[in-house]
Amino acid sequence: MDRTDETATLFTIWDTPVKVKPAFLVNVLGLWGLLSWLSGRRHPERPWPVRVLVGALSTLALLAVDVGHAMAHILSARYADAPMDEILLSEGMPRTVYYDNHVAPQVHRMRAVGGPIYSAVGLLASLGLRRLAPRGSIGHEVASWAALGHGLILAGSLAPLPMVDGGTLLKWTLVERGQTPEEADEVVKQASLSAGAAAVATGAALATQRRWLPAVGLMGAGMIAIAAALDKLR
Repeated sequence: MDRTDETATLFTIWDTPVKVKPAFLVNVLGLWGLLSWLSGRRHPERPWPVRVLVGALSTLALLAVDVGHAMAHILSARYADAPMDEILLSEGMPRTVYYDNHVAPQVHRMRAVGGPIYSAVGLLASLGLRRLAPRGSIGHEVASWAALGHGLILAGSLAPLPMVDGGTLLKWTLVERGQTPEEADEVVKQASLSAGAAAVATGAALATQRRWLPAVGLMGAGMIAIAAALDKLR
């Protein structure tokens, strides 16, 4: 991603500023409210203070999942000797910002692997904690949200979309094998379009079986992939 507009720096980690826009804070509050409500739906016996506490802990867990994925790229970028310049927290997913993108293909790929590795390790750890925590406990619920978040972000980050790690890995692997960056971009766009169409079709098939939650999730993910392939989403 290119240089961002001036925004407030929330904190600095490993000499990399983490900047935040107001929309991010609105999203956090909305997520907190939603998770508190879901906690009450699943456990109506819980008083409101406990629901709010569970919502807060679950929100913190999901923030660690999402923002941690972006921060892991700081380490892989430093390992590649091409440090990240900043992280931007706003609406949507956190953005990793590099002012200098004129680097070798293997450097692009090394920058991209940090997040998926973090998500994979986090998924295994969350599943382990979920298994250890008693069913119905707060720990089990928070670990479940963390595992779900890590799993979704891992799958999404490895998808062949131009704007995520999977697209970056595919593009620069193709460049390293002899294609031009422009040719590789077209391959990534076609892969994103195909994956999006497959997800929408699968979601539509599930909708006919009234399996609404996975249907909506797949159709939404498919539309995002199609939009990214058509340069409508960056």
